[in-house]
Amino acid sequence: MNPGDIDSGTGLQSPSPAPVPKLTAPLSAEHTAIEALVHHAHSIPGELPLEHAERLFRDRNTDYLALTRNDRVTGLCSRRKLTERMASRFGFALHGREAAHTAQVDHPLVFEQATPLRELLAAAMARQSDSFHEDVVIVDSEHRLVGLVPAERLAHLQSRIMSEQFRQLERRNLDLRRTNEALGQAQALWIGLFESSLLGVALLDADGRIQAYNRRFSQLLGLPACEASGAHIRDFLPEADRSRWTSLLPAGPVPTPVKCELALQVAARGTRQFRVAADWISATGHVCLCVDDITDQRALEQRMKQNEKQVLLDTLVGGIAHELNNKLTPIMGFAELLAGCADERTRNSYVSLVSKYTAEAAGIIRQLLHLSRPETGQRLRVDLREVVRDTLIMLKFQLRESRSQLLTELPPDPVIVSADPAQLKQVLINLVINALHATEHQADARIMIRLHSEAAAAELEVRDNGTGMPPDVQQRIFDPFFTTKAPDRGTGLGLSVCQSILRQHAGSIAVESQPGCGARFIATLPLASAARETNTAPGSTAAPAARQHPPSEAGRVLVVDDEDSIRLLLGQVLGHRLGCRVDFASNGTAALEAARAARYDLVVSDIRMPGMSGTELYSRLLDSDPALARRFVFVTGHAGDATLAHTLAAWEVPVLKKPFSPADIAAVCGPFLGRPPLAA
Repeated sequence: MNPGDIDSGTGLQSPSPAPVPKLTAPLSAEHTAIEALVHHAHSIPGELPLEHAERLFRDRNTDYLALTRNDRVTGLCSRRKLTERMASRFGFALHGREAAHTAQVDHPLVFEQATPLRELLAAAMARQSDSFHEDVVIVDSEHRLVGLVPAERLAHLQSRIMSEQFRQLERRNLDLRRTNEALGQAQALWIGLFESSLLGVALLDADGRIQAYNRRFSQLLGLPACEASGAHIRDFLPEADRSRWTSLLPAGPVPTPVKCELALQVAARGTRQFRVAADWISATGHVCLCVDDITDQRALEQRMKQNEKQVLLDTLVGGIAHELNNKLTPIMGFAELLAGCADERTRNSYVSLVSKYTAEAAGIIRQLLHLSRPETGQRLRVDLREVVRDTLIMLKFQLRESRSQLLTELPPDPVIVSADPAQLKQVLINLVINALHATEHQADARIMIRLHSEAAAAELEVRDNGTGMPPDVQQRIFDPFFTTKAPDRGTGLGLSVCQSILRQHAGSIAVESQPGCGARFIATLPLASAARETNTAPGSTAAPAARQHPPSEAGRVLVVDDEDSIRLLLGQVLGHRLGCRVDFASNGTAALEAARAARYDLVVSDIRMPGMSGTELYSRLLDSDPALARRFVFVTGHAGDATLAHTLAAWEVPVLKKPFSPADIAAVCGPFLGRPPLAA
């Protein structure tokens, strides 16, 4: 009982009203406290007479009171049951003195206040008939009364919770419908993009097995349309490349996309070249693979490059043939005149002219070979002035035929860059030929080539007074395959190749032009650092002093060449001018036999010979006679591909390049024989 509330008629202590918490909103079975549902906290002792209990019911205006003993709840007293027992005067007289617990309900619901509300609601709402309307007793952990909760309040709470759940369900359904609609739209968009893509797109599992692909992928790789074939991407790789697939997959903690080109085998189409891009989809663990067949594109590019080379070759061949014929004609004429010339002074004059034109013809051949030499990536210290001069020699015929006025402005001091001279000549040839085409209809055609350096860069300028270019053409002038020329004049690769070469040399190219005012191309290259660059041009291969060997008393040399004239020339210089004994062999096999039969101080061998080549002869001597192999000189008119050039450089064997003079022979061979070079 609550103290301080004394019934005036009986003197018994009766419970006083307790403050009732208000319901909170929104309600839920998880968040509503049981204490918030309490209607009142009135109780009576279980031993209280019914007549006193009836008065308390009337005063409190309630249908249920908790029954207690020693402040602990023992049950629930019902006003209805009490009234039934005391309905008449006779009943009041008969039962008025009985204890209040005789009017308690049969199976009251008593819950601790820590009981989950969902459990309380479930038990209360599951009651049948009259018991459904009984209050629920709430007690604390020591079974003291907390309060009574009316069934109506529980029913109302249940109704409100269900209403809220309905509303939440409706909101969730609405959100779900919106999500489904958005998902459907996204899926439709994805399918549209997936199927309409011009690229072949496939989803692979982590192992590389194809899970899904679009229509274009099936067309490119010959797979059944709209079927998951279960094929592995490795199945399309050539046997030799299948082990590469794992290394091509994006890897690392944060995988980066992979882009490459692969040859794939396609049923009924053979091996095709594909551009491939792969990336992980982290959310699903799939690999997104995009492929595009570039076989035809690469073939077209190759044909265009070949056409570009052919245009350049056709341009050069006419000029070179003209210049060589100019040199060979006096050589042939003066050689014939020498045969019948008795006057020594005239003969010496003819010999001088023959030597002069032979040297000039050899220079032209050297430039042609230098231009056509396969790219090795070797950077040399190059004087840009010499590059300009050598290129203009090759273009002499074209310049003369075009009747263009050529102006050159070269600095007095060397302009040294680190570059491949053949590639730089290709750049200048393209720029000059473009200038010739631009000025071919000009009455006073002029082309200016200007070279100067400032700060750490060299600038090579080619300017013409031709037709010029509008801005839209200038923006695309360096694009591959873009050209304003007729198909028989070029393919649009010339300037893009120039740009590529200059970028490889850490340089750049720019153009300035206006329609009708000509064009100005400026190629920029960084100047070479003397401390960093030590290479010299190939061909200066005199034997180092450390390789000199003292000759025998007369000196004995083995000359190996399949050309009679070359053997004769080498024999004359080595025998008559250097005082050596000279033996001859026409091929590598005969040279090996001679080397086994006699001791030689030097072997001079051509590289290209029928049967055993000079390089094979040198390799045999390295095994059988290493000392003789260290006294070896190669003779060649053209070393050939880059692999052979690298091999010769690795062997460190001197090379005597055709055409050569007696002084060249003495300069290269003399150190091995202990002979001084010939006087110039």
